[in-house]
Amino acid sequence: MNPRRRTRYWKIALGENGFLWVEQRDHGCVAIGWDETGNLNKYKTPEAIKRRFYRIRWGFKTKPYQLIKFYKDVNPNDKILASYGKHIFGLGTVTGNYKFDEELYYRHSKPVRWELKFWEPLNAEELDLPEELVKKIRRRTILELERKEWEVIEKAVSQMRNPFEGLTNFEGLCRAPQTEQEVIILFSKLSQHLKMKIESVSTRYPDAYIRIKKGKGWTTKAAEFELYSSDFESHMRDYRKDPDSCDMIICWKDNWKQKPSDLEVVELRKELEQIV
Repeated sequence: MNPRRRTRYWKIALGENGFLWVEQRDHGCVAIGWDETGNLNKYKTPEAIKRRFYRIRWGFKTKPYQLIKFYKDVNPNDKILASYGKHIFGLGTVTGNYKFDEELYYRHSKPVRWELKFWEPLNAEELDLPEELVKKIRRRTILELERKEWEVIEKAVSQMRNPFEGLTNFEGLCRAPQTEQEVIILFSKLSQHLKMKIESVSTRYPDAYIRIKKGKGWTTKAAEFELYSSDFESHMRDYRKDPDSCDMIICWKDNWKQKPSDLEVVELRKELEQIV
């Protein structure tokens, strides 16, 4: 590598909803798809990569420019912002050269030292960032950032309170819940802390019956699991018909300002903050 080469700054998306973050975080790399091309090191020129790309993707509108940019332009000492949509998963530094790694889901990879890793991704819309920069973060698979843009992001991230900083695993959960099913799993891990027990879980409304410690005994309450408390709005028709059909919402994050006063909300994010 040319020691005088300037550092470049890249935003790279990690697959649909960032589902590849855990693999790439734990593997110490960043990687992108289009694996059908095979190992790019076997092609002598970008033109050869293009020819191969178009042969295997005949009829597709996708072009190989992002793949070639990742292969040729992302180099050691460059900075990486790992994201998907509005969510930021980590910031790191490229430490080595390209590898076609068959152990990965996406195989075109570069090794990365992740200096910042977020168990719960940061929401770029909640950071102190210019609107145009947020829009830029949400764009395509790989996109180059200006140095000043990187510095603005770094500053905003460092000022954001992150109660789960440095956490990569909690009781077998490699990331914060991103689905209702993962909320159920986390609740089962926290149930003893909450002095609750799962009596039953179903696929119909309400989701579960929960045993709750009351004095020396236990009482049963009907509960609905949600990723965000506001997701319960989809059940409001059933709830209005019979307010006794559900007693509580168990969610990852309570974001519902207009919720019925009779509904108790258990916010697992807040409970977990007291433990980690």
